[in-house]
Amino acid sequence: MSNEITFSALSSTGGRISAVLSALVQEALYDATDLTASVLMVPWQSMGSDTLQITRDATPGAFTAATNETTWGGSNAAYTTSKFSLQVAPYRRVYQVSDLFDISGGPIDTQMVVNNLVEGVALTATDLICALFSSISTSKGSTGAALTVDTIYEAAAALNLAANSGPLYCVLHPKAMNDFIAALSAEGGAMQYQPSTAELLGSNPKPGFKGTWNNIEFWQSDSVGKINSNADYSCAMYTKGAFAMTMAPVSAIQATVPSQNILLDAGSVLVESSRDARNGLSSLVAHMYPAVVEADGARAVEIVVGV
Repeated sequence: MSNEITFSALSSTGGRISAVLSALVQEALYDATDLTASVLMVPWQSMGSDTLQITRDATPGAFTAATNETTWGGSNAAYTTSKFSLQVAPYRRVYQVSDLFDISGGPIDTQMVVNNLVEGVALTATDLICALFSSISTSKGSTGAALTVDTIYEAAAALNLAANSGPLYCVLHPKAMNDFIAALSAEGGAMQYQPSTAELLGSNPKPGFKGTWNNIEFWQSDSVGKINSNADYSCAMYTKGAFAMTMAPVSAIQATVPSQNILLDAGSVLVESSRDARNGLSSLVAHMYPAVVEADGARAVEIVVGV
């Protein structure tokens, strides 16, 4: 027999192609942890400055007994306030695509690139929050040492001593999280492994959230940075109010961006396009204006964990 119609023959002569690009796109592995819910979010006010100053109220005090029925005998109490500032700054990310990119089509299209830019907003905020951990004045843990359950107890005790109340957030590097789970599995007595602890050992739909143990919310993030000449990770435990954040709405820049260039205004991020017609290129530019600061050092403890 001869002249059979075969896949192999047509593949070499243009009648068939060796592979078809599926429309299904598998998401790449990355750390999508968003820590913005754990910090104090301050609404942005546009009043002629790039900096917001936030007042911290005075601490209440107990009353003083009067000397007698008609004479108090005391003195004025000082009403001492303080403040911290949030200064927004421009952050951008740019992708440049060719005309042939859109003409050729495929599962990775311009809209998917725009979506990718939007997902970077939470990643940027988490980076900014974690970058502040190394500036916390109170520190627990030892350089070069793995994280232990005792270190977690010590950090929680320090926050309790400073009169912190409310939910405790503990943000660990993935390596430190592995250390803690290994240490927790060896615990006995009241804190031994039990169903309530099992949440820490499983998965959770919120990216980065590993569960609650001993009334502490545990999160992991690869945004946690290194310190001590890269010998340790600078993790942290804190209560809400330790860090403050604001995000200037990008809608304010629409007055100077041609409306036809705006691909997306998502409140905290604006994506616009700019055209290089001579070279057949389009740039997708994302803008955001965040600010993150340590608002109250008494609400946070740094946790040092060896790499």
